[in-house]
Amino acid sequence: MIEGLVSQAFSWTLSGLAFLFVLSVVVFFHELGHFLVARWCGVTVTTFSIGFGRELWGRYDRHGTRWRIAAIPLGGYVKFLDDTNAASQPPADEPLPAEVQAGAFHTKPVWQRALVVAAGPIANFIVAALLYTGVNAVYGVSKVSPQIDEVVAGMPAAVAGLKAGDTITNIDGQGIETFDDVIRLVTASSGRTLNITVNRDGKSEVIPVTPAMRDHNDDLGVTVRLGDIGIRRTIPARVGAVIAGSPAEKAGFQPLDVITAIDGTPVRSFEDVIRLVGPAAGKSLSVAVERAGVTQTIAVVPEGTSVTEENGATVSKGRIGIAPARPEPVGVSLAESLRLGVRETYSNMVQTVTGIGDIIWGRQSADQVGGPILMAEVTARVVEMGWEPLLRWTALISANIGLLNLLPIPVLDGGHLVFYAIEAIRRRPLSRRVQEIGFQIGIALVLMLVVFVNLNDLMRLGRRWLFGGG
Repeated sequence: MIEGLVSQAFSWTLSGLAFLFVLSVVVFFHELGHFLVARWCGVTVTTFSIGFGRELWGRYDRHGTRWRIAAIPLGGYVKFLDDTNAASQPPADEPLPAEVQAGAFHTKPVWQRALVVAAGPIANFIVAALLYTGVNAVYGVSKVSPQIDEVVAGMPAAVAGLKAGDTITNIDGQGIETFDDVIRLVTASSGRTLNITVNRDGKSEVIPVTPAMRDHNDDLGVTVRLGDIGIRRTIPARVGAVIAGSPAEKAGFQPLDVITAIDGTPVRSFEDVIRLVGPAAGKSLSVAVERAGVTQTIAVVPEGTSVTEENGATVSKGRIGIAPARPEPVGVSLAESLRLGVRETYSNMVQTVTGIGDIIWGRQSADQVGGPILMAEVTARVVEMGWEPLLRWTALISANIGLLNLLPIPVLDGGHLVFYAIEAIRRRPLSRRVQEIGFQIGIALVLMLVVFVNLNDLMRLGRRWLFGGG
């Protein structure tokens, strides 16, 4: 028991360190965006901090800026000469000393202040696009054609008239290049009708399809409602990743294993694996795998995970903890890597905005929203998969942090930009009292969000410890 507790504590420590490293990198570039543009505009920066609270390390540069690392590493800030606090709240309505005015932030033209504030999120978007570009250039790109191999009987695609052999070229005005694009748009649809354009026998046809919504429980206990229209690509049953601590790892599965049969039933695709493992929670399965040209048999007992079906019934589905291998990546030019990097960053932003809207309008449950604990767990899983997934995960976090900072909430960058937009229209800033009220409301909203996401994380952990599922 003590050995298990030590192992768990060590795992949590690694998860936390990996998450803090990724978050610190993202925060550093966000604040660097503010810092560089502020310097360009002639603003005196007094502090550049990664983290909040007590200083652990610090030094002054030749411009008098204090670079510091603080004890609470969940964010950071850049403080200007005339800021009254880390949220860049303006000083009292009284004249600034002459020696301060030249480097003061709040005396700069409104367009410069807006540019300084917007530079943080923009830096996050640039970092995300560059990370994706670098990964695409170094590791190549896996491209699965958006051609339909199978249409599941009774599912929305079959009812609407989609057929095997159709190639999807557009969904709701968004161009489709790979089957991943199809999955991304369909799963995030939240039941909205999608206009799907297909190429059939050389002719273009638009077919409206309304995805069915299904609850999906992942390995971290997060329940997400995902759209499904019932189309499939034939994905070879090749193991791409084995999740640490899963039944598959304990049984001896390895990446690149090819599953050929389960309990004597031939397996042709990864869909067959899901179909045969799902009903077998708690039952020993005999799995035939081909490894380095040699066929061997592995016994594995799928663990049960609670899943809510469309009729509201909760059932236990078997899962062994493997992910399919991606198609062999192909090399692309630097220009193509950049185009795909920008495209993926944009797709992440659209999906985040869509997800927030779905939660606000009740199409998705707010229970799926996670905080630092969930992000640390996901980071730990991603670290186990290698550098490419880790860099892609970092890019995703960077894009999302940039976007969330643009929410029109005072104390966030978006709230400041709203104040500056009003100032530009009125030709004078809002009164200090109005801004103070706005900051107080913003702080309250942010604190409520922090409490909510952390409660979600703790409840998710509790459910997993008590019931072994979501």
